[in-house]
Amino acid sequence: MEFQIKPYHKNTFESGGILIKDPSVMVWIKEIQDLKLSLEGIQIFPVPNTIANTIWGCLIIPLGKINGHYTGKHELCQRVSTNLFIPERAVIHPTLAKEEIDKIFRSNIHIIHPEFGLVELEEALNIESLLIEPAINPLIVTKPLPSVKIPGQIKSFQIQPVSPEEILKNLEENVFPKREKMKDEPLNLLEKGKLAFYKLLFTKTKTEGSNSEVKTEKTSAWSKFIDMVNSISKKENKWFDKLQDDFEDLDKRNQKQIDKLMDLFKNDPLEALKYAIPLDGEGSSRGFNNGRLDWTKRWFDFSLFGNLGGSGSGAINLGEHYYILQNQYHATAEALIKQKEFQKAAFVYMKLLKNYYKAAETLESGNHFQEAATIFLKHGDNKLRAAQCYEKGKMIKEAIDLYKDLNENEKVGDLYVDIHKRKEANVYYEKVVDDYKSKNQYVKASLIYKYKMENELGGQSLLLEGWRNKRDGVNCLNNYFSNIKDIKVLNQEINSVYSNDVEEQNREMFLQVIRYEYDKKNELADGIREIAYEIIAAQVAINPHIVLELKSFNITDKKLMKDTMRFTMNKGKGSKSN
Repeated sequence: MEFQIKPYHKNTFESGGILIKDPSVMVWIKEIQDLKLSLEGIQIFPVPNTIANTIWGCLIIPLGKINGHYTGKHELCQRVSTNLFIPERAVIHPTLAKEEIDKIFRSNIHIIHPEFGLVELEEALNIESLLIEPAINPLIVTKPLPSVKIPGQIKSFQIQPVSPEEILKNLEENVFPKREKMKDEPLNLLEKGKLAFYKLLFTKTKTEGSNSEVKTEKTSAWSKFIDMVNSISKKENKWFDKLQDDFEDLDKRNQKQIDKLMDLFKNDPLEALKYAIPLDGEGSSRGFNNGRLDWTKRWFDFSLFGNLGGSGSGAINLGEHYYILQNQYHATAEALIKQKEFQKAAFVYMKLLKNYYKAAETLESGNHFQEAATIFLKHGDNKLRAAQCYEKGKMIKEAIDLYKDLNENEKVGDLYVDIHKRKEANVYYEKVVDDYKSKNQYVKASLIYKYKMENELGGQSLLLEGWRNKRDGVNCLNNYFSNIKDIKVLNQEINSVYSNDVEEQNREMFLQVIRYEYDKKNELADGIREIAYEIIAAQVAINPHIVLELKSFNITDKKLMKDTMRFTMNKGKGSKSN
């Protein structure tokens, strides 16, 4: 008997295995993973090929049922009996009874297939024996420091300021010019004698005009001196031409230090700042030794944060030079501002002119906000200007602290809102509201609630409170009604206030309020007019002239207007006769 399989249009037995066609065990493992099969829940049998010592693939036998929809490209096998598998859509030929098949294939797994024939699979594959554990290298795990959380949205931007002492120290060391000594030395005794002689031969005169200059000219004694020298020596005297240069050099060195400084300011203002003399308010200059000008004792001795070099003990009365220097300093500062050299201009104001307010103002103009704030505080005790500078410079915390000291509660609230601290902001807005209420300014208080605290209901309550307390009642109630946009709700509120919060003392005020609402000429006009009639009727005995209000609610009724005029005139005559 020849045992074989033939194709058939359907499966006659249940699916019991999966064939993977590939000789590589690594491929089998990968495909098993793709099929989502557990190694503990399957048996794997290598299937030999028709060539000796080669592998066709493997037969996988799951311990449970197989879902044929998830086998992908792989071929299913029918399980004919416990130990016999055939391909899907195939039948055994000749047909055998189950008892015969069990008898023939009573030991080991068998599979018959058109590609490799009938084979016996004696032993399942032990996957664990094929797996090699990877070498484990010891690792040192370094735990990172806690990371900074990057916000999804930037809600506010602030600058963290440095201390005022560091700000002033930076100005001293890195911005303001360093002190230097004048390079030329004073004349010695011999040089002074030479200069006295030269003055007999030369004189200096100033030319007229806007561009006046100082020129050196020879005196009448010059020709006499030349004649005398020539009479003594018949040699050519080439040194005559050098006398004028020598005179000008000695004369320049002999100038007063103050004149040297003025010349330097004209030629090189920035260089002149290194030698500038600080002025005080009494027409004198300090930083001198026993009343004598000492160029090593300058403005640098007057540190804003401490006395770095020590100052001289004396003072010099500069006379008219004081005002010349003062004007020169102002001109230099203005020129520096035009050149956008705000810090150098601030140095002139602060160190040379002792005008701290102007120095701070100049720094603020140049966007040096922290430096400006520091000077406003340290030398001007001007907390408001300092707070404004901190605010402009985005140093919000420092600005808030100063505004708190100044009781600028609304500003404090605004800055807290800017940095998204609504809870803190409302605390200070409440202080503003309390202040307005203490001054009976209920309308302003309601605006804080509405626009700053975003509490419209609270604002409406304040307006109603102002009406009831008769504190600027007309404005309060006008604003209360104006804030109601729904006509039906407005009608209910007008009637509610009229019923519950209108009495003899405030009837006429309520009449003013509803007259404004009546002028809107909307669907509430008729009801408002009826209320107005009731109020006028109730008040006419007390105030006859109130009938004139009728014309505001009946503009087109000319007869009514005449009647009201006649009524008030008669009432007037009656009061006179009485």
